Parts: sequence; structure tokens; C-alpha cells
Amino acid sequence: MDRNEAAAALASVGKTQGRLAEVSEWPLWRHALFGLAEAVFIFGLSLTLFGTIAGLVVAAALTVWIFNDDKRRYGRVVSGWQGMKPKILLVALIAFVLSMAYLSWSARGQPIPAPGAVLAALATFAVCTLASLWWQHLYRAELREGAIG
Repeated sequence: MDRNEAAAALASVGKTQGRLAEVSEWPLWRHALFGLAEAVFIFGLSLTLFGTIAGLVVAAALTVWIFNDDKRRYGRVVSGWQGMKPKILLVALIAFVLSMAYLSWSARGQPIPAPGAVLAALATFAVCTLASLWWQHLYRAELREGAIG
């Protein structure tokens, strides 16, 4: 491969990443469904053992449904672990969700629904939905810049 062929190959990769960035936009309901799955899990932690297991099962089922729908609609599933800025956001989101999990878990034994658990679930829904939208923005920007590959 000579210098011109290598440059043409790199240009082709750049064009492909640009096209991938253009089609990597998911609808708002998909981001909200992610937020809902996280919120159901968080709220479930405040319930009895059966409620916790039910919350985990519902959250897992929603997640599997999201993955399968992405695969069917877009032909691919994009993990959250892509690019540098999206990874940083994901780590921050994990820390937030863990703190909400602790808050919800500490509400166990209180009358159901415990106000702390409800607030934790609502905050989780809002933050996870917004973070998913922000993640998409960062992911698309890094694809356009060629930072993911």
C-alpha cells in the first residue's frame, strides 16, 4: 500500500464515521425508556425482597427490549462504552445511579411508597434520560471528529 492508498483508506473511514454519526440519533422515547428502566430498578430497591426482584426483572426486560429494538431498527447496538467523553459521562452516571440506589435502599422498611425512594426514582428517571441524550450528542461529536474508531 502506498501513501495515496493509505490516505484514501483513511478518508473512507472518516466518511463512514460521518455517516454513522448521522444515523446515530435515537428518538426521545428510547432515551426515556432507558431512564424508566433505571428508575424502576432504583424504586424496586426500596421494596421487599419480592419487590426488589420484580424491579430488577422489569428493568432487565426493558433493557433487553431496548437492545433488541436497536438491533432490529438500526442493525446495531451501541454500548455506552464508546469514545472518551461518553465514557466519562457514563462513569459519572454510574456514580449517580449508585448514590440513588443507596438512597432508595435506605428507605426500606418505611411505609410504601417511601418518599425518599420516590424522589430517588424520579431523579434517576430525569438524570438518566437527560444523560442518555447528552451521551448521544457526545458520541456523535466524537464520531464526526474521528475520535472513535
